[in-house]
Amino acid sequence: MLQAFLASIGYAGGVVVDKVVLSRYKLPVKRFIPLLFIWLAIITAFLLVQFGHVDWQLLLSQKYILLFLLMLVVAFAWNSFYYRGIQDGEVHELEFIMMLTPITTILLSEIFLPAERNLAVFIAGVIASAALIFSRFRHNHLQISKNTSIIILAMVLSSFESIIIKLLLNPLSPASLYFARTAILAIIFLLAWRPKLLTMPAKCFAYTIISAAFGVVQMVLKFYGFAELGVAETTLFLILGPFLVFFFSAFYFRENLKKRDIISALVVIGAIIYVTFFK
Repeated sequence: MLQAFLASIGYAGGVVVDKVVLSRYKLPVKRFIPLLFIWLAIITAFLLVQFGHVDWQLLLSQKYILLFLLMLVVAFAWNSFYYRGIQDGEVHELEFIMMLTPITTILLSEIFLPAERNLAVFIAGVIASAALIFSRFRHNHLQISKNTSIIILAMVLSSFESIIIKLLLNPLSPASLYFARTAILAIIFLLAWRPKLLTMPAKCFAYTIISAAFGVVQMVLKFYGFAELGVAETTLFLILGPFLVFFFSAFYFRENLKKRDIISALVVIGAIIYVTFFK
C-alpha cells in the first residue's frame, strides 16, 4: 500500500517537472525523451545491487521473450505520444485524458488477469475513476483535436503495457524489469532520433534529472505494487496522483481549483480506505 501511495507522489512530481521543461523552456521532445531515459536507467541501476533479480531460465522462454519485445514496442509508442501531448497541450487537457487510464487499466486487468478479479476492488476502482473524471470534465473535452487523439492513444497503450508488465514480473524483479526497459528504450530513442543532448540549457539538463528521479520513484514502486497488490488495486492508489497534480497546478501554474476537485479527491480517498480496511 505504501509503495502505491509513494508512486502517486512520484507521478505528480514528474508531470509538473515535465511540463516546466517541455512547455516553459520549449525543449524539443526528441531531445528530452532520450536524455530522460538515460537518467532513468542510470538511477535505477543503483537499485540493482539490492533489488535486482532475474530468473533467466523463465525469461528466455519464448513466451516471455515475446512479451518483453511487445512491452518495448508499446512503451516506445506511448512515451512518444505522451510527451508530445505534454509539450503541445495544456496541463488540464493532458490530465483529463490521462484520467481515463485508471478505468481503462482496471477493465483490461479484469479481462486479461482473471486471477486478480476482486469485486470490491473493481467497484472501488470504478467509483474512484468516475470521481476523477467528474472532477475535470468540461464540455470542450468532447472536441477531438489532433493533440487529443495522440494523448488518447498514449493512454490506451499505457494501460495495455501495465498488463504486460504484470506478466513480466514473474521472471524479473520490479527493479530489474524497469532497468532493462529504460536502458533499452534509451538506446532505441538515441538511435532513432540522434538528438544533440549537449546543446540544451544547463537548467533543462538539471530538470531532466529531477524528472527522472520522480519517474524512478513512480514506476519502480508501481511495479512493486503490481507484484504485491495486483494491477487493479495499485491503479486505485495511483488515482491520487492526478489530484496532487491539480493542487500543485493551482499553486504553481495558477490554474483554477474548484470545489468539485476537492469533493472528488475525498471520494477517491474514501474508496482507498474501503479497499484497504474493508474489502
